[in-house]
Amino acid sequence: MLAGETGEPHPVLGDRVSVRVAGERLVISGQLDRSEDRDELVKQARARIGRGIKELDTSHLKVADRHETPGLLDQTLIAAFPDRETAELACKFVLERSRVTPYQQAIVDRRNAGDLRKLLLEEFVEDARRRVENGDALLVMRVDETDVFLVREILEEDTRSSWTIATPPSVIGASRWQR
Repeated sequence: MLAGETGEPHPVLGDRVSVRVAGERLVISGQLDRSEDRDELVKQARARIGRGIKELDTSHLKVADRHETPGLLDQTLIAAFPDRETAELACKFVLERSRVTPYQQAIVDRRNAGDLRKLLLEEFVEDARRRVENGDALLVMRVDETDVFLVREILEEDTRSSWTIATPPSVIGASRWQR
């Protein structure tokens, strides 16, 4: 974005940030989910100082206040794609774009349809099985409940999955709390 068109969305952060050049000042604004994302973006922008940019204004670049407590609940997202290769690309895109680390992820097609019972709650297995029988490949991701909205939005809007659902939240198992 800094070296290209300022009207284009950031390749990773998307439309959550905007950049404009005002004279010799680079102005970055928007709202990010993680302070790490803000720090990395500011670092990248500072690297441009002295290359046509003299000042950096990040006063309107904020990190969202998160009131949810991560690590308590998880949810499974299921998205359908026309084939395994598309599902693999969608998985890679979601992981890069959301910067979320799933608790579990899998791609299920006709070759490994038996895995659905291990990955999904019983009430979702039949619908998922029908999708696989009709030739779809499913991306199944179990993520922290605090990240579900972001991941689902990316799946539905950016990867254009043909079917996306989220299972109800469930309590994360006690074994994950043990060290």
